[in-house]
Amino acid sequence: MSNSQIKPSILIITGMHRSGTSLTASLLQSAGLDIGQRLIEPGHGNVRGFFENRDFLEFHEMVLRSQGLHDGGWTLQENIKVEQQYVEKAKELISKNASSPMWGWKEPRTTLFLDFWSKFLPDANFLLIYRSPWEVVDSLYRRGDKTFINQPDLAVKIWMRYNQNILDFYNKFTERCLLVSAYSVVNRTQDLIEAIKAKFKMNLAAPAPKIYEPSLFCNQVSDTERATLIRFYFPEALTTYQKLNQREDLFSEADKVSWFEKVPTFPDKSTAFQDWLNTRHLELQLKSLRSELEQARYQLKQTQAELAAQSNNANTDRESE
Repeated sequence: MSNSQIKPSILIITGMHRSGTSLTASLLQSAGLDIGQRLIEPGHGNVRGFFENRDFLEFHEMVLRSQGLHDGGWTLQENIKVEQQYVEKAKELISKNASSPMWGWKEPRTTLFLDFWSKFLPDANFLLIYRSPWEVVDSLYRRGDKTFINQPDLAVKIWMRYNQNILDFYNKFTERCLLVSAYSVVNRTQDLIEAIKAKFKMNLAAPAPKIYEPSLFCNQVSDTERATLIRFYFPEALTTYQKLNQREDLFSEADKVSWFEKVPTFPDKSTAFQDWLNTRHLELQLKSLRSELEQARYQLKQTQAELAAQSNNANTDRESE
């Protein structure tokens, strides 16, 4: 069979927002996977780059908007139908991007369209990435997404929607999927590469060293009471997370069960009050900074007025000479 007759290998990378999909895509791009040319530039939230194909991002946004849904993918809707007019657009996207023997894309909203893409690209395989609900929620809060300002618990609900989609899809199409935690992406990178090579018959190289920057992938929240908070108020999220860990393709048996025992059943009383206190202290600091800013603005105006008066006086003196 000639090279022109060999079917390309297609790998679609997806997962809930803030779950490590950008890091995963950067590693696989370095290993030889073509993830597209029109990638979103680095910015707030991903200073090293999103490694996100703008073509597929815009496609998903367009379909979401057509159904009155938030184009950021902040939806709890289970079934999102892709109308025929967008199917034609999808054909154009594939024709444009399928230019390498190994290609694919990374885009978190793909998680909402897994069934569509699995039927549309029957030869495609899927790398499904997940991260703990408390780490994802904390990352969304730190990024400052406006959607969650007035309904912060929506972040947990959306985590559940995305990751239930991942679980359901993985259970239906296990032979076409690898389910991998963000922890494994970071700590078992070579195992991940080998698993992709073995299962999907992809000729990947070793990723470039030092792609991963530990300071940019915060997991300190795992050592706090946030996990307990989610366990107490959203036990179904913990159930989903437990199921993900049970099916994770790179975990040992010990990895699959050890974390759950470390999460207390009830939130710690002192931590709740400490959060309350910290919030009030931050509000006080903000109020003080605003006051200092107003004072600085007032002083600036005064100085500008004095300089203008001095300039006018100087001009008057020159005219009178």
